[in-house]
Amino acid sequence: MKAVFVKKEGGVEVRDVDIPKIREGELLVKMKACGIDGTDLEKAFGKPVTPPMLGHEVVGEVVESRSPKFKVGDRVFVHHHVFCGKCYYCYRGNYTMCPLFLKTTIDPCGLAEFFRVPKTNVQRGGVLKLPSNLDWDEATFIEPAACVLKALRRIGFQAGDTVSLIGVGPTGSLFIKLLKNFGATLISVSDLSDFRLEIAKKIGADITVNPSQADFVELCKKATDGIGVDIGILGTPTMKPLQTLLQIVRKGGKICIFGAPEKGEEAKLDFSYLFINEISIITSYSTSEVEITTILELMKNRRISFNEIITHKYKLSDAEEAFETARNASRSLKVVIENE
Repeated sequence: MKAVFVKKEGGVEVRDVDIPKIREGELLVKMKACGIDGTDLEKAFGKPVTPPMLGHEVVGEVVESRSPKFKVGDRVFVHHHVFCGKCYYCYRGNYTMCPLFLKTTIDPCGLAEFFRVPKTNVQRGGVLKLPSNLDWDEATFIEPAACVLKALRRIGFQAGDTVSLIGVGPTGSLFIKLLKNFGATLISVSDLSDFRLEIAKKIGADITVNPSQADFVELCKKATDGIGVDIGILGTPTMKPLQTLLQIVRKGGKICIFGAPEKGEEAKLDFSYLFINEISIITSYSTSEVEITTILELMKNRRISFNEIITHKYKLSDAEEAFETARNASRSLKVVIENE
């Protein structure tokens, strides 16, 4: 079968590998669709701090089951990481900090014709059945949208908040959709890609700014009567725009670092400014079944949809081209890979 891996020199390649053999309690799933996201690009072209497996926004059909919970033909979403539910971190709700979390994954990856789902993932709720009204491509948004939901919960978002977002890539676009759905009164976004800013405007952003053409800080201040926004979200892997958000966020406001920084990424901060203005900086990594089940319910009941974010679709055999397209912000937003 075909599967996609990161090359040593950077980029990705499609290799022929054996179809995984499953054991008691496990599943063999045929990939139907899988999204490419920022962490996939970071693994392929950057210096990632996350595990090297590609393809975690994956959905598919069960073709072999050794679990009583699932049968052949079931349409499923599969989460590559699960938590134990009984450690110090889990008892305190920090599920993505669970020692088991990064030890669990699918084999060989989500960007494969077939992949094996370990017994632990099946037992711990990492596999969810998909409703018939949710198509394969849109279902790939379950995991990234759940990551966004977790970030909004960690940052303490509430209806009526004003929000500024730097970076409107695929996940940044999900922030716009969820913020609009949950009642943000102002969504201002900044990005260097006019192509992506146009889509951001269509899906609900109130202010869209290319910082090379206009002053994002000034426009956000003006829109909030000089106060600043309640929440700033950094959706890029670089920390350089953090200084911009510090100028935009109001006194007592909060900043969420969401984009996964490369290893060694640093930023200079004036801690006296943070202290006297009581600005909080909060990070958010990955997601768990807690948020995933909520997003699935919202999508199943058609409370929210994401298909308009998809700009390109490729077959698995064309994964190299798909990754090159996905990293080109001037002409793509969300790229989805489908099975042959």
